[in-house]
Amino acid sequence: MLESVKLAKDAKAKTTLQDRRLKRFDICSVRGVKKLIAHVSLAHTLLEHKIVGGTLASEAQFPYQVSIRYFGGHFCGGSIIDADTVLTAAHCVDKKDSTKFHVVVGSNQLNPGGLWYSISHYKVHEDYDPAAATNDIAVMKMLTPIGFTTQVQPIVVDNTFVPDGVKCILSGWGATSYPGPSSNDLLYFTGDVIALDQCKLSFPGSPYPLLDSNICAFARYGVGGCSGDSGGPLVSNNKQIGIASWVALCAVGAPDVYTRVSYFSDWIKTQQAN
Repeated sequence: MLESVKLAKDAKAKTTLQDRRLKRFDICSVRGVKKLIAHVSLAHTLLEHKIVGGTLASEAQFPYQVSIRYFGGHFCGGSIIDADTVLTAAHCVDKKDSTKFHVVVGSNQLNPGGLWYSISHYKVHEDYDPAAATNDIAVMKMLTPIGFTTQVQPIVVDNTFVPDGVKCILSGWGATSYPGPSSNDLLYFTGDVIALDQCKLSFPGSPYPLLDSNICAFARYGVGGCSGDSGGPLVSNNKQIGIASWVALCAVGAPDVYTRVSYFSDWIKTQQAN
């Protein structure tokens, strides 16, 4: 059953680890997309009083959304795909201590938060390459099954190739400006799936290749994911189509890049069965 988690002894570690975890969902900014860096100052000015274009989520609007905590602090997003399995990005969990992870469900607020679950283990895709951010997908297996309510529900993982132009939604507690802390309130934005060839034009010199296993989405300048949204679900027509993987800075006019879940459909089913 659910455990009552005591986090007082991890309080000091929380701040240090939150600083240290930066940043896969904006790492491309440092090493790849030089032409976007010139826009950083302008972006910070425009977004200073905004939530990176996000909208406040209503209660139970995203019942599949989870907050992945590491040493007690919000670390990444994820999605419930069945009572025993949470889907997230490989870079959120790779080479980390599984005993220090918890999954929090059923609340739009990080603090006070919802119900806490321990995990038994996690599984990173066998071909995950952190240097190239390829196969950036993982599952977390729960120590005890997640209890479903109106505020806690699984989401269907899409197993079809999503075409360009489809409307999609990303939800998460990512930073509301770059650099900055996570939002305490769950936010979301709506965008469109864009063609990979078009997406590639935004990332000349990127250290990360864009492959068929990726999906790109874009809203508009001033709207997008940021640090802390990693691992979160990109959803279209009530099905999960992507996992937040990386961006160029945050909401500076370039698409956000996701792991395309349909590409890994068989792998996901295998992990659910294990």
